[in-house]
Parts: sequence; structure tokens; C-alpha cells
Amino acid sequence: MLTLRRIAPWCFAVALIIYLRPYTGIRHDAALYLAQALRILDPDIFNKDLFFLAGSQADFTIFPRFLASLLRQFDPGSTFLVLAMAGRLLFFLASVLAIRAIFPRSAWWPALFALIIMPTQYGSASIFAYAEPFLTSRPFAEALCLAAIALLVSDRLKLALVFFAIAGLLHPLQSLAAAMVAWCWLVSSDRRWLWALASIAPVVGLAVLGIAPFSGLLLSIDFDWWELITTFSGQIYLNTWDARDWCIVITDVYLLYLLTRAEHERLARLATAALAALAVGLTATALLADLMQLVLPTGLQTWRVLWVAHWLAMAGIPYLVWQEWQRHDRDLVTVALLVCIAVTGASIARTTLPWAVLGLIPLHIAWPHLRPKVSRPMRLFMLIGLALALLAATFRYQLRAWIVYSAYGSDLERVRQDVVVLGYPLVAALIVLGAYFMYRRSGAKTGALLGVLSLFMVLGAAWSWDARSPWSRTLEASRGVDVFKWDIPRDASVYWYSSEVSPLGPWLVLNRANYFSVVQMAGQMFNRGTSIAGIERQLQLNPVSTQAEVCDFMNAMNDDPAACWIGEEGLRYMCTPYRDVPQPDYFVLPFKQKSNIIGHWQPKHPDTGVVLGDFYLYRCKDWVEAGIQFPAGH
Repeated sequence: MLTLRRIAPWCFAVALIIYLRPYTGIRHDAALYLAQALRILDPDIFNKDLFFLAGSQADFTIFPRFLASLLRQFDPGSTFLVLAMAGRLLFFLASVLAIRAIFPRSAWWPALFALIIMPTQYGSASIFAYAEPFLTSRPFAEALCLAAIALLVSDRLKLALVFFAIAGLLHPLQSLAAAMVAWCWLVSSDRRWLWALASIAPVVGLAVLGIAPFSGLLLSIDFDWWELITTFSGQIYLNTWDARDWCIVITDVYLLYLLTRAEHERLARLATAALAALAVGLTATALLADLMQLVLPTGLQTWRVLWVAHWLAMAGIPYLVWQEWQRHDRDLVTVALLVCIAVTGASIARTTLPWAVLGLIPLHIAWPHLRPKVSRPMRLFMLIGLALALLAATFRYQLRAWIVYSAYGSDLERVRQDVVVLGYPLVAALIVLGAYFMYRRSGAKTGALLGVLSLFMVLGAAWSWDARSPWSRTLEASRGVDVFKWDIPRDASVYWYSSEVSPLGPWLVLNRANYFSVVQMAGQMFNRGTSIAGIERQLQLNPVSTQAEVCDFMNAMNDDPAACWIGEEGLRYMCTPYRDVPQPDYFVLPFKQKSNIIGHWQPKHPDTGVVLGDFYLYRCKDWVEAGIQFPAGH
């Protein structure tokens, strides 16, 4: 029974780690890693893909090669699911090691649970996050970086450098961000580490010699390229971030500032290093990328140091709450102000109230000086006001969550509404606190019962973790299946229109090069050719994609998938090459045109067999031959 009681908090933590971030399939950047692996398996097919035409960031990571070796033996759906789970668990295992090295013993468990329940997003529009619940090399690199930081603060520098090096092979950008924090830590104890800046000299030398990628240090992004980057990937520039994004950054900065005053020396010193690295990273981005528009600094995205800063700020929240409680004579207003700052300022952007921190932080700073002058009734009034602010933030989040859920037909297969509701930081924190008080008051028998319950929680969380929609599961299970019963040449490019923007149709189902998707523009800041070719292809598709969006709306309004189709002139425009801009060889539409259909696929729900939709395959050659070709220049 004692063993069961001891494993209860561990199992509870693992259950939350799995449950609160369910797996939704090969989405977001996971699709890009799939393409990089497929290119290794079939270079003759994917070298023609837009994502690889002008080069790829895959040249700077070994992860696609590892992934390709697995895809030779296993199907993509299962491979990505298992590796995504492995990356997530490895990240939190490394977090445990880092917490034990950084925080005092009494703060270990609170810090871990804070990391689990608090939002992981950072940067512009909450696009970026650590410990992502989909497969990329980032969670693995971040885990290695956290382990390296744990070794560094424990005075095991050589081994820490090894971990940083391995992390750099997986994801250089995330590793560079963590290395900046490590460097600031080292400088704080030994100023001789400033000589590491001398390493910039050989980099400049390589840039002068024109050796890529270092040559980008002296090359500027021209206006056309910059305009395309800001259109498709503007989040990499600080001047595109909105006020909400900066409020979340301010929250992290303030929490780190409070941690620099911690009584625990390691924690205070690391918080100071994180603040210094954050200042260096943001300044470098502002000057070298936003202002000077240099190619290499833009691609390095040194603002990503925010991931380490955000991780430390979130882990430090319970310690700060306890510290404020002790330092200010158990003053409830001080603690309530800090909790409000953490919940509203560190929550998911665009759904809560991060701008509130602009008033809360100055009030928290001034409160120790104001408190002696404030009457007890006024303090009670302030506590009620802060409680109402938290309730307002929670209500706004939950209201929007239910609106989104209703928009998706209140379908749990498409939206895990239970996770959305319970995963809100304040709600999850109350659940954790309730479990803590139950565990603390439990005896041997009750503790053993909690251990058994926590084991079932892990099993339940693992069983429900796969939250892929029926469409995602069908798509990922269709690799190697001739769904259209048509032999598409290996050198062909395919445009696949879908209301859900994704290149997985051509890449995964057809195993062919994708003609264009905004997803393929993700690496355009590394290669100018990707930007130019991408916008040219988007313009080539524009008449069709615009009409397709209208048809989606019309079909939904009429509740009839055949109520609308694409005009023939738009299709001929798309299928007619313009100068050196090629046309797609084939295209897939969810609309039944009146002629030239060469293939038809009806994907079905993997469990119920219900038809999920209709997709029709067309060949561009048929449309050009069937009508009058557009003259040069369209």
C-alpha cells in the first residue's frame, strides 16, 4: 500500500501531461517533417515540391533522416503518434531533472504541476509553444536543452555542452535559444566567458567569403522578399506582434524579475541569466532582423529565447506565490494580485485578458507601499474585484470555447471540449489543489486507493489521447492506397483544394509533390526562391481557390455538396502555364465538375463507415485541350 501511495502523484502528473494536450494527428509543422522524411525516401518525387525547390531547413537537422528510417518500416499515422507521445513525455522528464537542479526541494512538485497546467505558448499569436503535442524535432531538442541546463547549474559543464550539441543537431534554433541562457549563466560567474563573443569573427569571415549559410550575415532581404515573408510568416518579426503578444512577454519578464529576488541562489541566478538572454535575443532580432533585414539573423529568430524564459516563468509561479505569502505577512491581496497576473497574462492569447497585466503589475509593485494606508474594508473590496477579474477571464474563455464547439457541430470527434474546458489554467489548478489536499490528508489505505485511481487515470488518459478526427485518421491510413484508381506519374505535381489547409493529400495519400499550400511557405525566410515561387503559384491558383471558398460556403448554406462547382474559365486559367510558372499537372477538388473527372474518392469514417466527403481527380491537360488556351501573360 505504501508503494501505491508513493506512485499516486507521479501517475497523476503523467495522466495530466497526456490528457491536457491530446494528439490531433499530422498537423502544423508535423506535416513539414513528414515531407522532409518522404523526400529522403523518394527524392525524385519531392525534389520538385515547392517546399524543397530552393532548398530546405531540413539540411540543418538530422531528425528527418531518423524519421525516414522509421517510415521504411512503419506507417506514418502510428509512427507520428508514438513519437509525439515520446517527445512529450521526454520533455517533462527533462523538466523534472531541471526543476530538481534549479528549485528548492519544497518547490519540486508545485513547479512540475505548474508546467503541466499553464499555457506553453509564447511569441506572436500563440503560434509557438514548447512541448508541442504533435511530432517535430522541437520537443526532443527542448528536452535535451533542459537536461543540459540541469547539468550546467550542477557544475557539469562538459556533459552539458554534449547535450547542447546533440540538441543542436535536432533543432538548431531552439538549441541556440537555450544556449544563450547558458552563456549568460556562465558569464554571470566568470567574465572570461565574454571571450566567447570572439567566435563571431570566424562567422564574419565565412560570410565575407560567401559561404552559405553564413553569407546571410551580410545579405539584406529585399523589399519583395520581405513583403512575402510578412504576408505568410510575419510572426518572425517583432514589429508584427500585437499588444496582446507583448503583454504576455511582459508577464514573463515580470515573473522572471520576481524570481531574481528568490532566496534560492540557483533559481535567482538562472532567472537573471534568462532575463539577460531575453534582452539579448529580442534586441538582436529588433536590430538585425526587423531594422537591418539581414538574412541570417532573420532566420536565426533569436527571439525564440522566449521558450526558455516562459518555461522558467511558468515553473516559478508556485514558488513566487509562496514567497509573496511569506514576505508580506500572509497578505491575501499581494498573493491574489500575483495569481491574477499569472492567469490573465500567461494564458492563451486572443481568448483571455492579457492586457489586464498592464494595470495589475504596477499595482503589485506599488502594493507593499500602499498597503499600510488601505483600510481592511478596502482590501476586502480589492479581493472581490480580483476574484471577479479571474471569473471574467474564465467566463470569456469558456464562452468562446463553447461557441467554437457549437460551430463544429458539438462533435467530440472534432473538438475535445472536455479538454478545452478543464484545461483552462484556473480550472486545472483547482483540480490539482483538490487532489493535493486529498493526498496530504490520506492515510495508508486512502493513499493506496488514490494510487490505484491515478493508475486508472493514466490508462484513461492514454486511451483518449488519440484525438484525431475521423478525417485525419482516414487520411493518415490512406498512404499507399490507390484511392482514385489512376496512375499519376511520379514527376507530376498535384494541387489539392480542401477547406482545411493542408498539403497532406498530395504528400501522404498520393505520394506526389504538392503544387502549392501556405504551409509550404514556412521556410521562406531561409530561401528567397521559395517566397517568389510560392506567390507565383498562389496567383496561378487564385481564380480557382477564390471560387472554391465561395462554393464551400454555398454548399454549406444549401446543405448540398453538389450545389456549386468551379467555372471552366478559372480552371483553364490555372492549367495554363504563364512564362516560367508551371501549372499543376493534376488537381483534386471536393466539387463535381460537369466533365473531365478521371477519379473519384469517397473517404469513409474509420469506425462507422459513414462517407466523410467526395473528392474528384482532374488532369490539367484535359482542361487546356478542351478549351481555348489563355495567351501569354493570361
